Amino acid sequence: MQLDTPTHHSSAHLPGPRQYDWWREAVSETHLPWDLPRRSDGSYRARVRQQALGVSQIIHCVCDPCEGRRGKAEIAQLQNPVYGILYILKGRESLKQAGRETVLEQGSFTLWDSTRPIEFGLPQDLEKITLLLPQDLVTETLPMAADLIMRPISGQRGPGALFATHLRALAREGGDLMPARATPVLRATLDLLTAAIAPQEGDGEGAYHRALRARIQDFILRNLDDPDLDPDRVAAGMGISARQLHRLFHDSGLTVDRWIWRQRLQRCRDALLTSPQARISEIAFTHGFSDAAHFSRAFRDAFGVSPREFRQGK
Repeated sequence: MQLDTPTHHSSAHLPGPRQYDWWREAVSETHLPWDLPRRSDGSYRARVRQQALGVSQIIHCVCDPCEGRRGKAEIAQLQNPVYGILYILKGRESLKQAGRETVLEQGSFTLWDSTRPIEFGLPQDLEKITLLLPQDLVTETLPMAADLIMRPISGQRGPGALFATHLRALAREGGDLMPARATPVLRATLDLLTAAIAPQEGDGEGAYHRALRARIQDFILRNLDDPDLDPDRVAAGMGISARQLHRLFHDSGLTVDRWIWRQRLQRCRDALLTSPQARISEIAFTHGFSDAAHFSRAFRDAFGVSPREFRQGK
């Protein structure tokens, strides 16, 4: 048994005056809900091949120039958010999303987000491949995907060329895959996408890792008062593996546990100064410690005095 049979759509079977109206509907049926402006000239050439690949969709499209947008109304129609990978085979396409504008030339691709408004424009005839992937699946291997949208990536050299070659093969051969093969193929697709789109760093302290670690630290600070917060919960909350989490903090010279511990102690230290009426044990429990004696020892180790001595200014 193969995957779902590819579906083919074409304006060629329609009278000229009805072709563009058909296309306005076909775009939303084959891609996602889109709003394309009406035209007085109804003639329009377009054909689309749509193929399911496990939980993803791959679409090969050839069409005349047009433009369109996804606003709040279109976004609200989609229950399960996806990331789209748009790869230009022929022609040019302009995109605008999240305050960023990009122009994709032949042989380049980019990532876009179905949960944010987006506009596109085709100034000339176009041939492209679109891969739609569930966002939760993408963030498992690319946690910062939301920060990487609208970056034009060359599909003609380096990791981008490997991904582009793979994507063309998916569009061509996807219909011949057995269902059992979909998961490993998608895993390989995501690995190649990550290699192509994630910023390159020569060492572990690259810009990508620094930005990701900053987001993790922000997550920890927002959940610091939870006594059950530990590396496993942090990793799950950020959608990354525990191994990746520990590796990121190892690069900074601190373990995850140590960083959490330091932040809790700092909050308690601040509270001892700003909340003079609060009991010391209450402050400790409020900021994630579950044992008053352990808190007192940890505080002395960190600051050289006990919490009571610190409050008294000794």
